[in-house]
Amino acid sequence: MLLVGYGKLTEMILSLNQEQKTFYIYNRTADKVKKAASFDKRIQYCNPESFSKFRYVFLALPSEACVSFIKQYASLFPEGSVFFLPATSLSADELKREAPDHRIVPSKFAGHAQQAKRDKQPGVFVVPTSFEEEQDTLKKWLGPVFNVVDGTEEMVETANRVAVEETMKLVVALENRLNDAKVSHAVQDAVLAQIPAGVTSAHLEGTHGAFAKKVLKQLEMDKGDKG
Repeated sequence: MLLVGYGKLTEMILSLNQEQKTFYIYNRTADKVKKAASFDKRIQYCNPESFSKFRYVFLALPSEACVSFIKQYASLFPEGSVFFLPATSLSADELKREAPDHRIVPSKFAGHAQQAKRDKQPGVFVVPTSFEEEQDTLKKWLGPVFNVVDGTEEMVETANRVAVEETMKLVVALENRLNDAKVSHAVQDAVLAQIPAGVTSAHLEGTHGAFAKKVLKQLEMDKGDKG
C-alpha cells in the first residue's frame, strides 16, 4: 500500500497502527516525510519513479489535492490499481472520471483525525458493501485497532457535517453563556477543553454523573412534551 500525503489523517494512522512494519509514503513535500522518517523508522519515502510497484494506494489528501494527484500520476500505476478515497467532500464517481482505468474505493473516515490521535480512539472507516474485497485489504493494512464497516459516502458526509455544525453551535453558545456569566478566559479554556469531550464520552459509555443525568432526563422530558 502506498500512502499519499502527510497530514492529520496520515499522522493518526501512523500513531495508532503499531502493527505495520513499513509505511511507504509519498508527499509533495518530500522533506516532511524524510524528517518524520528520522523519528519513525517504519516510514519509507517513495518518489514517483516507484509508483509502478504499487497496486493499492491510500489517498490521505484533501479533495482538490486528490484530483491533482490523480491527474498527474494515475498513468504511472499499473492498470486496475485500487485507490482508497477518504476525502469526505469528494465522491468516488467524481475521481473516477479522472482515472477511468483504475478502481476508486470510497473509504470515508467517520470522525475527527486529530482528536482520534489525541484520544487514541481510532474511529471508523466506512466502505460500501460492493467493495468487499477492498474492505478486507483495508482492514489488514489498517490493523485491528481500526474499524472498517459497511456504509455509504453520503452517510459519512452527512454524519460529519451535522456533527461539526452542531458542535460549533454548542461551542459558540457555551462561550456566550460563560462570557455573560463573567467567567475568566482561563476557566473558559479549561471547561471547553475537557467538559464537552468528557460528557460525550460518558454519554457513549453510559457513565454520566448525577448532574449530567439530571440534564439528560430533563431534555428527554422536553422532547416528549414536544412530541
